[in-house]
Amino acid sequence: MYDVVIVGGGPAGSTCARTLVAGGARVAVIDRAEFPRVKLCAGWLSPGIWDVLGISPRTYPRGLWEWNTAHVHYRGADFAIPCHGYFIRRYELDDYLLRTSGAELHLGTQAKAIERVDGKWRVGGEGGLAGTYLVGAGGTHCPVARMLAPERPRRAVGVQELELQTDAAAVARARKGRDGEPELLLFDDVGGYGWNVPKSDWINVGCGTLDATEVREAWQKTHEHLQHHARTLPSEAEPELAHMKGHSYFLFEPAHLGRAEHDGALLCGDALGLAHPITAEGILPATLSGKLAAQAILDGAPASYPARLRAHETIADYRRVHRLLQAAQAVKRRLPGGRGRSTGLGRRAVAHGFAWMFSGARLPAPRLLDVVLGR
Repeated sequence: MYDVVIVGGGPAGSTCARTLVAGGARVAVIDRAEFPRVKLCAGWLSPGIWDVLGISPRTYPRGLWEWNTAHVHYRGADFAIPCHGYFIRRYELDDYLLRTSGAELHLGTQAKAIERVDGKWRVGGEGGLAGTYLVGAGGTHCPVARMLAPERPRRAVGVQELELQTDAAAVARARKGRDGEPELLLFDDVGGYGWNVPKSDWINVGCGTLDATEVREAWQKTHEHLQHHARTLPSEAEPELAHMKGHSYFLFEPAHLGRAEHDGALLCGDALGLAHPITAEGILPATLSGKLAAQAILDGAPASYPARLRAHETIADYRRVHRLLQAAQAVKRRLPGGRGRSTGLGRRAVAHGFAWMFSGARLPAPRLLDVVLGR
């Protein structure tokens, strides 16, 4: 018997567990994987994550790549844009956060037969785990998310990517800039982007699209660009790139928050659908939502969790970005042919805006934006 049972040991679940344990709760984390485990993810962190986790870049004991320039290719033009962020390897980060959470870990175990019995949540039937509260943090296909069924106004985005280890000297020769500096291919219709992230003797390459049916074609375009136009793929990596992995998840929609909590069951991270509406960054909102869910539970007010999410400055920014996207799409639909004419100044503005959001920078003048957007 536990105070809280958490399904999913990734950043959302482990941050929730860490906060709960620090508050005196007895917590169990159940995950079907053994940790450390491979988790395909480009692995970039917005600077704000360190405050959420309560650690600093200096004290994080695993691999960390700090970067100050993003290399963006958009509509035939290349831009080196000053901005700031960090990259990690999810293989290391997830294991570190989970192992230091203080929770009791039940790894290599499927979360089956989730039910509500006598005012408690039970996972695994008789002889399984039971808790006063249940947290779903198991990603897009989390069984707790299937049970609570949050509204999904849009389909999930599609991703194809691969992380592989290769010769460090070969990566250094091929990369666009310094170690850790991302190379981003923003697609012409701004319906997705490709990337290549050099991490010393590792690289993470892939692409994502708003329309999941287009992701294979988008990867071919990304591969062609990285291999022949930019020449930033080490030749040693080519045999592995024939085995790309696909997955999907949901970008932030305000409607998702409507089922963030129900009857003592709470959803966090990708299980709820909190990834950034443009860049699709998921680690910051995962850890943030895990922490806010834990705080609501510790305060004895789990039903306040959706309101806490809405009120937080990061999620409030996501809501503003979502509304800006809706406004831009409405304007685009009214233009002849559905698109505007591309100019050099326009390309630069789009590339810089994308890199700035990719770095996790806060939106400027949020109150003014609220007025303009008619909040």
